[in-house]
Amino acid sequence: MTVTIALFTRDLRVRDNPVLTAAHREGTAVVPLFVLDDAILSGRFAAPNRARFLTVALAELDAELRAIGGRLVLRRGDVVGEVDRVAGQVHARSVHIAADVSGYSQRRERALRERLARRNCLLHTHTASITSTDREALMPATGRDHFAVFTPYFRRWSITHRRKPLGKPRELRLPRVASLSLPDAGDLCAGPASPRLAVGGESAGRKLVREWLSGPIEDYARLSDDLGADATSRLSPYLHFGCVSPVELVHRVNMSTDGGLAFARQLAWRDFHHQFAGRPPGCGVVGLPRPLDPLV
Repeated sequence: MTVTIALFTRDLRVRDNPVLTAAHREGTAVVPLFVLDDAILSGRFAAPNRARFLTVALAELDAELRAIGGRLVLRRGDVVGEVDRVAGQVHARSVHIAADVSGYSQRRERALRERLARRNCLLHTHTASITSTDREALMPATGRDHFAVFTPYFRRWSITHRRKPLGKPRELRLPRVASLSLPDAGDLCAGPASPRLAVGGESAGRKLVREWLSGPIEDYARLSDDLGADATSRLSPYLHFGCVSPVELVHRVNMSTDGGLAFARQLAWRDFHHQFAGRPPGCGVVGLPRPLDPLV
């Protein structure tokens, strides 16, 4: 039996998930794994709203995986150590993870690759999972490793070939492996969350996408700068946690309309910021925005 691990990070969905799809194609059994990272949970980004959104998204991800024969395997602690421990327990051939650009994620990737190599387990990274495009496919013709100005970036972004959205696996086979119970928000961060907080998860995100594209997006170009209009998409947290696929969202936006084009520019800004975050230290950038719909 060939066992693979699909390591979820900021891609908490089963539809259009290159990590899950690749792990399923390679392995006869798949471990869908999420590690509650103590380095993040104890850091400056810990907040009740994030904790509640994350726990609901994890619970829904678990339900979606159970519907196709699997379940979410949950661990807590150091990501590298926990992934290595699970890989040893199930004798995994490979681990699949979404490519990311932050300094922390890059260090995590290097450490994972080195640790897993000791047990002859490969680490595969997958682009266009957290963003709508592959960062390497959008390099400027000048030879630089990132665009410094948004306008030429957007021109290239608009015509760049994108992979087609992926479906979800029809069925998963899960090897025997232990898991922690799904956490409550209070287990991750003390304090009350906002009573108006959006509900996390893939189904809530997809419902919001359908509602947004069914009409409100057409007023986006006209109303997005009007603070009193409340005319933004509200998709930011779903994109941040990966409950909504940026690739699928770009495919579904009609850029031939004013509203669709204006919204597509926001999605491009999001990719541009990710490319900027992955630049070498000391490189500058021109014209960073202050968007009212920060799709980060």
